[in-house]
Amino acid sequence: MADPRVITIDGVDRRWVSGGGGPVPPGCDALVRRSRGKLRRWASIGRRAGGGVDQVAGERLVWGLVDAGLVRVRERRDRRGDWEPYQYALTEAGEAYAERFGEALDVATWLAGDDPPGHEVLGSVRAWLEAEAGRAHPVAVRVVVAIGDALRAGTAPRGRLLSIRVAGNTKAVRVEDFRDEVEAALGVALEEVVRVHGSAVLAYGPFSFAIAGERIGGRWSFPWLALTPETLAAMEDFRCTATRVLSVENLTAFEEEVRAGLPADTVAVFTGGFPHGQTRAFLERLCAAGARTVDHWGDLDLGGLRILKHLGEILPVPVRPFRMEAELLDRLPTLPLTERDREGLTAWLEAPDPLCADLVRAMLARDRKAEQEGWFLAPR
Repeated sequence: MADPRVITIDGVDRRWVSGGGGPVPPGCDALVRRSRGKLRRWASIGRRAGGGVDQVAGERLVWGLVDAGLVRVRERRDRRGDWEPYQYALTEAGEAYAERFGEALDVATWLAGDDPPGHEVLGSVRAWLEAEAGRAHPVAVRVVVAIGDALRAGTAPRGRLLSIRVAGNTKAVRVEDFRDEVEAALGVALEEVVRVHGSAVLAYGPFSFAIAGERIGGRWSFPWLALTPETLAAMEDFRCTATRVLSVENLTAFEEEVRAGLPADTVAVFTGGFPHGQTRAFLERLCAAGARTVDHWGDLDLGGLRILKHLGEILPVPVRPFRMEAELLDRLPTLPLTERDREGLTAWLEAPDPLCADLVRAMLARDRKAEQEGWFLAPR
């Protein structure tokens, strides 16, 4: 999920809006390339976005680029005192994206190199580049080549280092944004090859495991125990007495809930938005060890709903919403819905038997959403 947008005051009645952490929106490359070098007028977005993209659709792309950390938007107050966007500019990461990803990478030199004998992943990478390099997204191709370079050198590809290799900036590229193409190239799950930054599982509760003969309990470190990929791979004799898992979307809410005291039958797991591969595997391990239900606590917004739905699709036990009732919109601090929120929530209700339909209808009726951290500010 994208990080919260950041507001920076820029003189009287002027401000900048920036973001980060979100995926690069599809169809943005032409707009990014044509926006390089200086401040651009908001009214010029439709023209710069390329054929088939009007001003309204172009503005959606720009806000998506803000959430991806590639663009920042300058706003001013209108005569009514409301904020309106009037300029935008590429960030440093956006300039790197425009410079390096405007054209497809020539992979012939890489294909002419030698692979270690019998390396299945590099063999898969080679076959994918030969077949798909001309059609795949230029960023995905560069990421795949960078992964291939690391594997040829005998080192583990790391997400942030891959971003530096292909864009000169640790935040310019999120490998996860190109998961489908990268996994097609690797022939295995992304996390089996790439060490994604910050991929440790954070959990707390009545579970334990052994490593090298030493037994470690899930309450050993407070308010969470960090389980790295290496730890998860090495753990043996996993035991769990919990029958319930509480998955929590955001770190502050996770930590505060643990500090407040968990029921004895509950293991809390931090998902950090959509769960990465290690978190998913740990949740599955808890279910196999006896957990019968998963209660998911997320933001009261479209992203939180999508994470809830995703967990229900991937886990073998019932997944229930927790503290995601419609009435909380009247108790928690709220934010206005964006146009993208309204479109997504409306589409959500059009699906057969939608999850949390009462909450979605309430969000649309009030034109508001809420972050789960507001729970700790609400009157009891």
